[in-house]
Amino acid sequence: NSKFRKLLLAAGIILLAVNITGLFIPLKNPNIYSEEQGLFKNDSPLTGDKFYAIISKDPKDRKRYLKNLNDAVSSAIVHYWDDAGTRKYNLRVPFYENYILSIFGYLIPDWFGKWEFFDYKKAVERSAGLCSQHAIIISQILSEKKIPVKMVGLQGHVVATAQVDEKEDQWWILDGDYGVMIEHSIEKIEQNPETIRPFYSQKGYDNNSIQSLVEIYGQKGNSVNVLKRHYPERYYFEKLSYLLKWLLPFGLMVFGLIPAKRVNEL
Repeated sequence: NSKFRKLLLAAGIILLAVNITGLFIPLKNPNIYSEEQGLFKNDSPLTGDKFYAIISKDPKDRKRYLKNLNDAVSSAIVHYWDDAGTRKYNLRVPFYENYILSIFGYLIPDWFGKWEFFDYKKAVERSAGLCSQHAIIISQILSEKKIPVKMVGLQGHVVATAQVDEKEDQWWILDGDYGVMIEHSIEKIEQNPETIRPFYSQKGYDNNSIQSLVEIYGQKGNSVNVLKRHYPERYYFEKLSYLLKWLLPFGLMVFGLIPAKRVNEL
């Protein structure tokens, strides 16, 4: 009936307005850089412009590019994921950004209550996340650069591994969370976890922290996967939600504008 069609039209217009409004509201709360509950206190905030200037460089010198990328991600993303900042730092996707992910964040909080972005530009804009968010950003950027990369799910930590030499098929570990690049493959590290110690030590981490990481790298059960297979449901759901958030309003408006007689024929 006409009332129902008017409701559909109004809903479509409202959702479209929400989407357009979201284009002008940043995801980042600048206070994230001074957040006392952030894990690493010595992070130097890296602005978006500087970050993109670094990652846009030619990766011809692959080893240097990987180091610069790893450092950039470490500085741009604050290790923070506390419940207290769910709304303050947009850990739950806000309604204006993606109303689908936002609604699911309330309906199924265990899965969607705090969301790691697979779109690295969204993740960098928000500037908060765990080790897995750092690894996702690195993996996405390197995939864009056509550099072979995988994610490594350790027992309590997530890093990326990238190919630094095609001829030798040489792979190194990129720990964007800690800002450390380890010049060894995950296979070699698993055989002798102590090989990671000097790399973390050079970055100034204390012995207790390094020992914990040695134990993490040395445990059995590490998972090495390409990005899409590491969190497949979440990866594809995010992509689908960003498509549907625009299609749904237009669909509602179309059905709201079709005359009742035409709807019955359909």
